[in-house]
Amino acid sequence: MHTFVSQDNKYLSAQGLITSVVELAQSRDINLHKLLRGTGIFEQDLLNFQHAFSVSQQVRLLAQFKLLMKSTDSGFLLGSQLINDTRAEAQALIYSDNLAQVLKQLSLLRMQLAPLLFSQTYIKNDNVYIYIQPAHGLDESLYRYVLEIYSTAFYSLLKRVSESYPHCQFDFAFKRPRHIQEYEQNLGLKVSFDKPCTRWVLNKAMLRAKNPHASQLRFMQAQSQLDNKNVVSMTFIEAVCRYLYSHPSANLECTAKHFAMSSATFKRRLKLNGVRFSALIDKQNKHKAIYLLTLCAKHNEQVAEHLAFYDIPNFRRAFKRWTGLTPNQLKTQ
Repeated sequence: MHTFVSQDNKYLSAQGLITSVVELAQSRDINLHKLLRGTGIFEQDLLNFQHAFSVSQQVRLLAQFKLLMKSTDSGFLLGSQLINDTRAEAQALIYSDNLAQVLKQLSLLRMQLAPLLFSQTYIKNDNVYIYIQPAHGLDESLYRYVLEIYSTAFYSLLKRVSESYPHCQFDFAFKRPRHIQEYEQNLGLKVSFDKPCTRWVLNKAMLRAKNPHASQLRFMQAQSQLDNKNVVSMTFIEAVCRYLYSHPSANLECTAKHFAMSSATFKRRLKLNGVRFSALIDKQNKHKAIYLLTLCAKHNEQVAEHLAFYDIPNFRRAFKRWTGLTPNQLKTQ
C-alpha cells in the first residue's frame, strides 16, 4: 500500500508556489503580515530553507492571496511565475529531453510541484489525455482558482520545452466564467467549459519532439539533488480516489480495511480533509465511465457492468446525475 500524507503534514518547501505568491503580492503592494495572517506561516519561516510547510498552510495562503489581489487575472499571473522555480524538481522538468520525459518527471514530482491536484493520463489514437482531479478537499471557488494557476503553469511549461508553438485543449467541468478573456489570453483559444470532467489534451506527436532547452548534465544534476530527498508519493485523498477508481464495487467498509482503519476512523479522516465518501465514489465512477465510453468506445451495458450497475436504467440515471448528460449524449459530443 502507498504511503501518503494528510493536509497537515509538513513537507513542502517555501520555494516554488509559496515564494511566488509572496513575491507577486508584494509587487502589488500587499502587506506581508496581512497576506500571512491566519495561514500559520511567519515571515522568518520564508527565510529558513529547512522549514517545511503543510498543504493546508498553502491552501490558506492561496485563499488569502486570492482575496487580497481582487483581480480576475491573479491566478494566471501566479501560474506564469511558477516556470521560474529554481528547485531541483522544476529543473528536472525544464532540462528533460522531450515532453514525454517532462510528463514522467511531473508525475513523479507532482507532490512537490503541484500537491493540490493529481492526474490520470491516457494515450489514445493521436492524443494524450490528462484528466485532472483535486488531491485535497477544496471549495468550488478555490478549486477553480487552483485550476487557473496550474493550467497556466502547465501551458507555460509546454511553451518552454517545445520547439514550435504548442497546441493544447483545455476542458473545464465548470460554467464559462465572465473573465473568459483571461483564459484565452493565458491558455489559448482551445478552451471549453461545461464539460463532464476537467482534462488537458495534447497531440501525441508532441511527446517525442526535442526540447530546445534539454541538457543531460543539468538534468542529471537535478536528479542527483533529488536522490537525497524523501519524495512523498501521494495525498490521502488521492490514494483513496485511486483505490476507488480501480475497485468500482468497493464500499466504505472494504475501503477502510484497505487503508488499515476502522470505518469510523476512515470517515473522520475524510471529514478532516473536507470530503465525503459518497462524493468520492461518484466522482471516480464518473471518470471511469467517461474513460470507458469515450476512449475505449464501450457499450452502455459493458460500462454499467464494470461499475457494478446491473440495471441499465439505474446506470443512465446515475450518469446523468454525475455529468448532466446521458451516456449517448456524451458519445455524440
